[in-house]
Amino acid sequence: MKLQEAIAKSGVVAVLRNATANNIREVVETLKESGVFAIEITVENEGGYEAVEACKDIDGIALGAGTVLTLDQARKALVAGATFIVSPILDVEVVKYCKLRNVEVVPGVFTPSEIAKAAFAGADMVKLFPAVQLGPNYLKNIKAPLPSIPIMVTGGIDIDNAFDYLSAGASAIGIGSQLVDLKKSGTEGFLEGIRQRSLEFVRVAEKVRETK
Repeated sequence: MKLQEAIAKSGVVAVLRNATANNIREVVETLKESGVFAIEITVENEGGYEAVEACKDIDGIALGAGTVLTLDQARKALVAGATFIVSPILDVEVVKYCKLRNVEVVPGVFTPSEIAKAAFAGADMVKLFPAVQLGPNYLKNIKAPLPSIPIMVTGGIDIDNAFDYLSAGASAIGIGSQLVDLKKSGTEGFLEGIRQRSLEFVRVAEKVRETK
């Protein structure tokens, strides 16, 4: 599944940190069952690439690698099975590398100039990060002159502000520990908690779509 297709289904991207091959598969299956189909596994930790590989055969999801900073990391992520790349920064060479391979790429941006530069380089979407430092009104003002560039907001997004960011024009919300805290993997009610939170975020996205 392509990232854009997965986002069209729910508008929610699960950002999974501290993932390993041993703690991730049940989590991804639970997210999928709960209506979250866009999965971003970050690769700044040692087990990140192995976690991506452990999930590459799960049907019905878009499986991406996040916190990709360099070309070498992008290469390793694609070898592991990632089908899209997310970065907290804008590196034009990483964007071009992905586009040459027909891989969706979402670089990190903060300013209108960075958003435009990323789009001109071929980015499929941009990641406004950290979004909480800017707020929904900033996003709304950005979308006025740049309406055609899809924006995912990440960093500080929770159940209390998700509606505001989506209403302001975000194409997707990237949710980290507010959705899944892998440090709590294996504890009682861990997977059920993920299920309930996923359903809450998906309902918020649906509510926004109903108002448009």
